Amino acid sequence: MQITVDAWDPSFADNSESPSRSSVAEVRTDVELSAEQWAPIDAPASGPTRLLLIDGVRRIDARVELLDESGRWPGLCVSWAAGAVLCDLDRPASAVTEAAVERGLFATVDPEADFGRYPFHRVEAADPADLVAASQMEMARLEAKVAAQVAAEAELAVLDGPLRGHKELPNSVGYIKSHHRSYLRGDLNAVIERLKPGQRTPVFHLMAGWPRYSWYLRLPGTRSRGWAGVARLEASDSLTEDEAVLLADATAQALPPLGSAAHKDARAPQNLTPIAGLERRLKRMLGDTRLLLRGIRSAAY
Repeated sequence: MQITVDAWDPSFADNSESPSRSSVAEVRTDVELSAEQWAPIDAPASGPTRLLLIDGVRRIDARVELLDESGRWPGLCVSWAAGAVLCDLDRPASAVTEAAVERGLFATVDPEADFGRYPFHRVEAADPADLVAASQMEMARLEAKVAAQVAAEAELAVLDGPLRGHKELPNSVGYIKSHHRSYLRGDLNAVIERLKPGQRTPVFHLMAGWPRYSWYLRLPGTRSRGWAGVARLEASDSLTEDEAVLLADATAQALPPLGSAAHKDARAPQNLTPIAGLERRLKRMLGDTRLLLRGIRSAAY
């Protein structure tokens, strides 16, 4: 087996985005209100005070190429980390309660070499996008492991990103900062555009793909127009409709005060302040890319 390491910094490699899909999904909109009654909903006066926010980061440390008698095979050396920060809104205070780092070499064929910190993860397809997807799944698995260890400490668990793979966590929601497609028809999307900071849309049920409840919430710090400052949240469809509405109310009351400020974060206000701090901590935990790359090259040669 011959192994080569790409000389380029991995951050310069192609990283094309999937095309956005603007088609309207299969949605049931009458979970909380009928479509004719849809309007912005104010946050309740009180809500959870102990919040757990879970996030993960992932970094491609090197792209490698494996050559054997059957052909040439791409591989990725990836580091990923996941952590949780517990926020006490009464004090107020926050602290990282759990964090972990893992690494792996993702490829279709076994490199038959000891890559030290990067244990081999077999991926059935050799397409680079499949390798990235496999590493993303490992990060999601680590996020779920970290969340399960500390979820009982909080009244509400907020996972940065879709809820897929985390549906069994109690009182948990997925938190999506950016919007790549429309889930609602035009007249209901207009309700999103009318949201004021702290208001949310009624809960709706996404039926296609993997079913889940969802709603939109506008955070403070932006003009109350368009989609600026709007996040989408998800909850497991194993909940009753009333339980999903209670979770939606809890997020509308608890999350707006955690919105980040534009002078501190380019992704403000959707990138919640505790999550931004957790991301910085996790990225430091990934280690020095130059030292890691030196070890990868030593293993390859």
